[in-house]
Amino acid sequence: MMSTVCFILFLAFMLWMNTSKRIAWKDKSKLLTYMSGREKQSRLMATALFSLAVIISIYTVGMACGLFAFIVILMCMGCLIVLFFPFSYFGIRTVLGLYLCSFLIEILIH
Repeated sequence: MMSTVCFILFLAFMLWMNTSKRIAWKDKSKLLTYMSGREKQSRLMATALFSLAVIISIYTVGMACGLFAFIVILMCMGCLIVLFFPFSYFGIRTVLGLYLCSFLIEILIH
């Protein structure tokens, strides 16, 4: 479940960062361009995804560990997005591929 939490936080942080006026990058997808024009809906969706990630994290490992894991993963996803996405190092296919691989490994180990 933690790989799913990571993926949800990745999406949520991406939606939230996309609404910023100071951050712009080339090769923005059509969906992100569409969502950047709808700041209120985008931030509402990001807040819902943040809340979902907190709930899943707390449900998976407990209250204290879940909140701590949520904060650590949120900071990690924020750093990854701010550093790598504007330079187009990773595309959506790469991110989805990494998520699916980590999810399958998590399922096989558990």
